[in-house]
Amino acid sequence: MSSIIDKALQVLSKYSLCDHCLGRLFAKLGYGLENAERGRAIKNLALMKLHEELLKCESDDDRRRIIEQIYRIAVTGHEAAMKFLKNFNINVQVENCYICESRIFNNIDKLVDLALIEIKKSGVEFKKFHVGTTLPREILKKELNLTLEFNIDTAESIKRELNRILGKMIRRRLGRYVEVDISSPDVVIIIDPLQETINLEVRPQYILTRYRKLIRAISQAQIYKNVITSIERELEKLKNATSCSEVIIHASGREDIDARMLGSGRPTIIEISKPIRRLELDDLSKLLENTHEFIEFSKTLTLTSSREVRKLKKASERDVKIYRVLTILDNDVSDEQLVSLENYFRNRQVTQYIPRRIKRKPKWRKRVKMIYELKIHKVCERILELLIKCQGGLYVKEFITSDEGRTEPSIAGTLGVNAYPVELDVLDVLEVP
Repeated sequence: MSSIIDKALQVLSKYSLCDHCLGRLFAKLGYGLENAERGRAIKNLALMKLHEELLKCESDDDRRRIIEQIYRIAVTGHEAAMKFLKNFNINVQVENCYICESRIFNNIDKLVDLALIEIKKSGVEFKKFHVGTTLPREILKKELNLTLEFNIDTAESIKRELNRILGKMIRRRLGRYVEVDISSPDVVIIIDPLQETINLEVRPQYILTRYRKLIRAISQAQIYKNVITSIERELEKLKNATSCSEVIIHASGREDIDARMLGSGRPTIIEISKPIRRLELDDLSKLLENTHEFIEFSKTLTLTSSREVRKLKKASERDVKIYRVLTILDNDVSDEQLVSLENYFRNRQVTQYIPRRIKRKPKWRKRVKMIYELKIHKVCERILELLIKCQGGLYVKEFITSDEGRTEPSIAGTLGVNAYPVELDVLDVLEVP
């Protein structure tokens, strides 16, 4: 303990620190104490140690040195040290804290009141929250430089302490139905203790599901006019139910408007941005059940995170897709040619430039995709049903037609006849770990 007191006296000989800022320098020592208690205890023990030394002093120089050390404790606002010095007719002028400038920790109650007013005014409902604070760079720099100057490795940051104290007090005032959660909060309360401003950062709600489109002429996004409806439009009811700013679809790729999405459905994460009300999964499931009669969402929903959105986007290029394509040829082909075609496109790479029909992407961009398996059923002369198992991101229609040579190899190019896809279904999306 004497080493802590000696270190504290070294610091106080140069800088005036409030109880919070002194205690925070030794935050990693001892448990169950707040930094203000720790700092006050250190000052008390330092005063007692110096008093004991003063009683043993024999020289005036030593007495002056010890009185000066007690004075450096007193200027921090330590009442016991101030009363002690009155016995020597020494009046003390309290100095502001070097780090927090004595403008932060004395204002905690007011900041909590302001936060509660802002929460009530916003109407946001939440169960988990976290407090973040905004402080001037100068304060953070002072704190860092002080720990480096005195070689202190037991400190915690002022932001961490502030966040903890404010979080505990706000939770106590809100009641037991909320909890502090640093890892996945519903709301982050951003507090500027010097400007006395409060901002609420409402975190999105992410729901992992799969959707199926049972008929054609339904799009994923609401960017086309001649469609029956879209997945995006059907999710508008979530916006009404949660009073959110918007609902965003993050899907593992997308199928064309004239394609059905069958099988187990397409992996999708629904992002509900800035929801005022956060719905339970059961309530969300019921809302999704009552969408368009030809759109289905999986009954089992899972809450997820923005990190999983990034994984889903990356996985869309890696996942395995199975397509059914009804195709018309402009010339007859033999059964032997079809068997040869199946064999040829077993684990075959296909190179594709951006199709001519896609206007929003540069045509010089190229991608290489795998065809894992091709199965052909001859419906009748010149009409084939193709089952294509391939890597995600393959332009399936262009794989059939060759898109005037922009896809190589292709069905049309390999058979030596023109081929036209007339019906396309996504039979399944298989996620690859």
